[in-house]
Amino acid sequence: MLSTEDILKLNVLISTSIAIRIDTYKLVVVGLNAQFKEQAIDLNPTYDSDAYIKAVKKLLINQILDTMGGYPSYLKRWSRIGQVASSNLASLLKLGEVEAVVAVSNATNLDKDLLKLAWWCATNTDNQAEIGRLLLTKDLCINTKVGKDIAHYLLEFLPFTQDVEQLIDTTNLILQKDLISKQEKAKLWEQGQRKTALLVGFIERIQSNLPSEVDQTPLDFKHQDLQVVSSKQAQLLLKTLIHILKKINQETILYRTLNVLGQYLSHSSITCKESINNIINQANIITHDTKDEKEKLFARMLLAGVSERLVISTISAHNLTGSAIRKKLINILEPIQKALNTLTTP
Repeated sequence: MLSTEDILKLNVLISTSIAIRIDTYKLVVVGLNAQFKEQAIDLNPTYDSDAYIKAVKKLLINQILDTMGGYPSYLKRWSRIGQVASSNLASLLKLGEVEAVVAVSNATNLDKDLLKLAWWCATNTDNQAEIGRLLLTKDLCINTKVGKDIAHYLLEFLPFTQDVEQLIDTTNLILQKDLISKQEKAKLWEQGQRKTALLVGFIERIQSNLPSEVDQTPLDFKHQDLQVVSSKQAQLLLKTLIHILKKINQETILYRTLNVLGQYLSHSSITCKESINNIINQANIITHDTKDEKEKLFARMLLAGVSERLVISTISAHNLTGSAIRKKLINILEPIQKALNTLTTP
């Protein structure tokens, strides 16, 4: 049971706020009014603080959604697939419930006002980075001040991110347009030379505009199918792929790197295969009658057939991690590395 004083203050906050968040550590409920000014309530628990916070959330839900029994289960199911009705979105941001903020952030019909409120609601919550990544998947977010604020928060949060997939996704998202500066991109690129998950974000997002302090030399290939790898940026991309694969010790990095490689060099005559021998045979057939630049054309066609399909079954079957990935997959990775080296050699 909430104290009478807290119930009164919460009811006033509900009536004057367009968004509400709860700091569960400081036991503070913060409301944001229409003028974007914050008003805070210091809670005075009369029993266990966790149970008290639950009671606060129940009051907010009952008053705002006119429903009993806590956060609706259907919203928990739908929130992460963007199926929350537009009429509910504004109300959800007054619940002090992180799952509700995720629901709004993942909605397909998010507008700029709700975007700003959702990010405010996410601030200082355990899910702030997750919500930030969700918001940066929205096109409307990219050209806004909120988008830049989110990107810089995620950039500062990167050193504390341990999950490899989140490292890749975060890097990929903050590299959109001008969310971060050229200097910040260059520094992140430099960090990626040691932490290759960051480089995967680069090659996924800006593979034709990669930063580099070393000027690359374009290669003068004659065959039309080799023009895709002849430019300075193409050479930098291929050398980055070599660097990532040389240090490979994590399956997600490998899967996504191989997908980038195969997609970048995709060719209408080549299909992705699950066997490196089938890919080699395919490349041999296509280049059989080639006379000029045959070795380089073979390498280009081999790489066009590469994808995660090459390695998923082996990694899953043997539960491979760390350096065991390189050792077990040497028969697959060696031909790929050889082909990459061929295409980056004048």
